[in-house]
Amino acid sequence: MSEPLAHSARNGAPEQTYRAHVGEVIRLGLKFGREAARFSPKQEGSFLAALEMALNYHDLGKLDEIFQDDLRRNRGKTRLNHVDAGVAHLLRGKHAEAVIAAYAHHKGLPSMPDERAKNTPDIPMGMFRDLEKDAGTTGLKTYQRTDSKLTDYLSEHARIFPLAERPRAAGFDSLVRRLLLSCLVDADHSDTARHYGNERRVEPPPLLAFERLAALDRYVANLRAKINPETNRERVRQELRCDVYRACRERDVTPDEAILACDSPVGTGKTTAVMAHLLRVAAERGLRRVFVVLPFTNIIDQSVDVYRRALCLPGETETDMEAVVAAHHHRVEYESFEFRHLAARWDSPIVVTTAVQFFETLAGKGTAQLRKLHQAAGSAFFVDEAHAAMPAALWPRMFRWMRELCDDWACHLVLASGSLTRFWELEDFVPVKERRPISELVSTNVANRTREFEEQRVRIKTHSEKLSLSALAEFILSKPGPRLAILNTVQSTAVLANHLRQNCKLGLNVEHISTALTPLDRAKTITRVRARLTSTEANWCLVATSCVEAGVDFSFRSAFRESWGLVNLLQIAGRANRSGEYPDTEVWDFRHNDSDGLSLHPQAKVAREVLAIIFKRRTQPSPSDCTEALRLELRNDRGAQALRIEEIERAEKAANYPEVAKLCRIITAETRTVLVDRALADRIESGDRTQFPTWRDIMKNSVQIWANRLRPGDLPVKRIGFDDELWAWIGDYDGFLGYMAGVL
Repeated sequence: MSEPLAHSARNGAPEQTYRAHVGEVIRLGLKFGREAARFSPKQEGSFLAALEMALNYHDLGKLDEIFQDDLRRNRGKTRLNHVDAGVAHLLRGKHAEAVIAAYAHHKGLPSMPDERAKNTPDIPMGMFRDLEKDAGTTGLKTYQRTDSKLTDYLSEHARIFPLAERPRAAGFDSLVRRLLLSCLVDADHSDTARHYGNERRVEPPPLLAFERLAALDRYVANLRAKINPETNRERVRQELRCDVYRACRERDVTPDEAILACDSPVGTGKTTAVMAHLLRVAAERGLRRVFVVLPFTNIIDQSVDVYRRALCLPGETETDMEAVVAAHHHRVEYESFEFRHLAARWDSPIVVTTAVQFFETLAGKGTAQLRKLHQAAGSAFFVDEAHAAMPAALWPRMFRWMRELCDDWACHLVLASGSLTRFWELEDFVPVKERRPISELVSTNVANRTREFEEQRVRIKTHSEKLSLSALAEFILSKPGPRLAILNTVQSTAVLANHLRQNCKLGLNVEHISTALTPLDRAKTITRVRARLTSTEANWCLVATSCVEAGVDFSFRSAFRESWGLVNLLQIAGRANRSGEYPDTEVWDFRHNDSDGLSLHPQAKVAREVLAIIFKRRTQPSPSDCTEALRLELRNDRGAQALRIEEIERAEKAANYPEVAKLCRIITAETRTVLVDRALADRIESGDRTQFPTWRDIMKNSVQIWANRLRPGDLPVKRIGFDDELWAWIGDYDGFLGYMAGVL
């Protein structure tokens, strides 16, 4: 018998044998699994046993003569579901967790209730089997064909590989199942992409935590030496930044302190201070990776720029640092064979990503999404601006997963924000029996001094009357500049920016930042904004969405925030008079109507009502009100948040993975990647994979647009990917309004 195949010849690449593919998947998968499982003595043995069984038999059905004929004839679409054979063999051996991983390695994690419903009196072992698809023209269903040929498959497999038999593993929780599937899928996708020449083997550099911590110390010291405070307030702020860095850098961590809180106010240097803490913990505990999780995409560029400069070791180039500190702006995940090699994989030692990417991956069920998750084991996490990371209803489940990573996979977590909501203290989020104290990262003495400074920095006010577009523009321009205005929707932001530039004749004295711009263009605008903020010019405005609300080191004279929640208002206060350089800075809460192109965000209603209540109680809200505001939001939303919490827990308990993934979406609307750079789109449309851009090129030159908008005649787009995975923008686009130039 000729050597069986795993993949057919395609796009100039030769056939790949079953021996080559399965052998490499076993090697890579066990490599990934061992690297992760060494951080979990509790799970290591059973995890690796289940993984090895799944790796060995995941493609067993490819040995069927029908599948082999399809591969040799290069039919493209095969007539047999090859997954069923491995599942059948593992089911007979009662390798429950290996069954789930093998079954899910193409279609993703299933709904266990739906699978159990496949067990019937006629087919008592129908769970995880393919009961529907026909086995070619044999007249049999796939499961029937598998059962009749399984002995032959195993005999042929044994001719190539020793038959594997490892201890049975069962009873994994959902996080462990996702990690297990992640190792299998990453090995499978990686080998396939490499065989076809789409991906080359590149070993990521090591973290070198001790060395990078020393580099960070030098960077911070040099930065401090260059700063010459001009006022007493600026001098005090500089001293506080030094104190916060030292407090985080020198904080001893006991074995039971795997989760810490940091509510140090804006402008106190959390970007470098918390990184110093995490690198110290990583060095002491032998962790392999640091994740920085941020709420908004354009904070990523700012943080990545700082980290690439601050953590650079002697001899490392800019190109080297791109591999050391990876920026993951938005979704670059592809399930299609053609685009798998373009996926972001979280294999850099320092990964800076969004809360959407990180937490939706924790809850994920799809293979493209979960492929990178195994990299999280043995990592330190910095969830910055945690108040804005996700809707409140998602925190209970996400917090349980994060706590499990810390308890069972040697991870370390810092939750940070200048307006931190201590959700873990509310029974609606964490039941009393599960609650445990979370210590502070910064000492009480340093924390008190930073709060005293914060309370004197800005005055927060509210304008409760609804404003029209022209009245809003007039109100903003009546205050001293430079000015920052944040609105709740991409459309409203573009409308106001365009109105100020055109109708109010401000011209180039208006800047605009939103997700209508690519990460590359947002970075250019941010660079201009920073330059303008250091100049003497005052009569100009930045109009933006909430993507600059938190974490960005801007400091404006006046700031305006369309009404949402208290934490949102306090965060924009951090973009005004950041170092105390202005004597009298005001931050305004405002509301507008829905005329002249302005749009209202439906999700703002409850938080806006609670903010109005807070203003009635206190004329000057503060970060100490944030947890109470969250409590009020839960009480005033007519049970919607509580219902979603219950639904997530019910779906999780039932192991209904598609439902968990759906309920845990941070951005509930499906989005698609839309390439704005037409030259890159042309390279993909050429079909020549040697010309394909990298995943970083795609991410920097694309935007995310709701999938339900991508319809013929609705927006100027065209499909250039497979299964709607990748699109091209063919309408107007400019560096000011982004794709909204083609919409307005």
